[in-house]
Amino acid sequence: MIGYLALRPVPPGTGPEDSRSTTVVPAQPPDSERRFLAGYDATPERYGMTDPATASGEPVSARLTLENDAVETGGALGLSFDARELASPMWGSEDSNLTLTLSELDRPALRFGGNGVDRHLWWTSGDEPAPKWAEATVTPEDLERVAAVAEEVDAQVTIDLDLGHDDPARAADMAAHAQQAFGDRLLAVAVGNEPNGFFHANQPQLAVRDASWGPEAYQASLTEYSGALEKVATGLPVSGPGAYDALWWRAFTESEIPNQRALSMHWYPLWDCEGPASSISNPTVDDLTSPAIRERAQHIIGMGAEVAAEHDLPLWLEETGPTSCPGTNDTSRTHAQALWTVDYTMTATELGVERIAFHSTLQACEGGAPMSPICARGTLEEPGLIVEGRSSYLALMMLGAAPDGKALTGATSGDEHITVHGVLSKDGTLSVTIVDMRDPSATDGALAVQLSAPADLPEGSPVAWQLATGSKLTGESLTAAQSTLTGPAPIVGEFAGAALTPAQSVTLTSVPGTATTLTFDPKPEAAASDGDAS
Repeated sequence: MIGYLALRPVPPGTGPEDSRSTTVVPAQPPDSERRFLAGYDATPERYGMTDPATASGEPVSARLTLENDAVETGGALGLSFDARELASPMWGSEDSNLTLTLSELDRPALRFGGNGVDRHLWWTSGDEPAPKWAEATVTPEDLERVAAVAEEVDAQVTIDLDLGHDDPARAADMAAHAQQAFGDRLLAVAVGNEPNGFFHANQPQLAVRDASWGPEAYQASLTEYSGALEKVATGLPVSGPGAYDALWWRAFTESEIPNQRALSMHWYPLWDCEGPASSISNPTVDDLTSPAIRERAQHIIGMGAEVAAEHDLPLWLEETGPTSCPGTNDTSRTHAQALWTVDYTMTATELGVERIAFHSTLQACEGGAPMSPICARGTLEEPGLIVEGRSSYLALMMLGAAPDGKALTGATSGDEHITVHGVLSKDGTLSVTIVDMRDPSATDGALAVQLSAPADLPEGSPVAWQLATGSKLTGESLTAAQSTLTGPAPIVGEFAGAALTPAQSVTLTSVPGTATTLTFDPKPEAAASDGDAS
């Protein structure tokens, strides 16, 4: 970080003998060189521990297992934007802090799609005038600006192409320019966004086809678009369908188009915007933090994983978030959303999802999309070029700071509001994340979590670990508008170096309303000591 100093003259008679002496006063750097991440402490001196003797109630037991098909973590978690935001002046601007803010994520996934790509985006590489329906015009110069940011933050990118206006040649031209601008950072393009929503009786405002539209018509369009792509961007990978319906997942995988890169799905668990009290998908904090919504995610994402596996494709969750309901609701901008983000991401990763993008916006924080992890600090009419990260952005930062490795599948018994997840790195480092969805404003009951050593590890893996660092995401209540995050810090005191072996579990302490990531360094020999964390 660059330091800024201002020299302010001291009036005669008010300073030392030399009236020309000056006082050094720190000056604030410009907003374009600042990160606005309220609640984030990047460099805490130590990680605070909680004595397991303070725990009450029945302890939770946790076990981690390495499955044969476990996915690799790292560099596959990030943000989804509406494709219209490819034209945002924030990308690559010296007056914006967007690049600086995105750099806080770990090699972020960036995806551009959303409802706008098929309805309101005009692509031109020849300076043609935009039609009346266009709300944003994207050009090769825009792609180059975004590509420069992707290079700086080490991001991998996917872009959706306009299927709504049925213009394969224009879409292929955009894909060819994207391939040139992004190079190897462009993982794939997708033909359309949520084609299963092109004609839906419940969403007439989004219709871009008539009642004859269906999976077969979509497959025919895929074939036509694929042919156009092969003419100008030969071999460019294609993902799809970017849909929330298994029938359409199969329509993509069985389309027989070449260069299929991944099966992509979208899912928002709280979709029942005005549902009855009996629904588990209402946009409420109770439903968001309920064990039932985690079970539902395991079922829906598990279905996607099965289809992907049938066709030997990776599974990508290219657009997701807590709820697809419009406007502000009880879950918006809450600590509960941050905790859910951690648990949901780790759950999806355990199920085999290799890439996850949370839908976001560069609109204003006030009046813009309330669920977005990132937003602009200006007004709704003039959002400006400066962005800030909300509590759910802190959650993404916490996940990105954990070591890369193979995702371990967690199993717990006891309170269903507490989950345990893990990652085993190539160097043997074990990362354990505990998410406690209980409301800290309703209970102060810490619970003991008895963690066993991970099972089914390959030959040559460590046989013992010692507790090394910790990071914590906390909030005053589930409905609090602000979370706090401490970066990874060394664990000091009596719990430092606590040993975990196949013969010796570690007792951790889980506090309501927290997400905790602990790292255990591999140790050649087991040590006889216990440990605790919250």
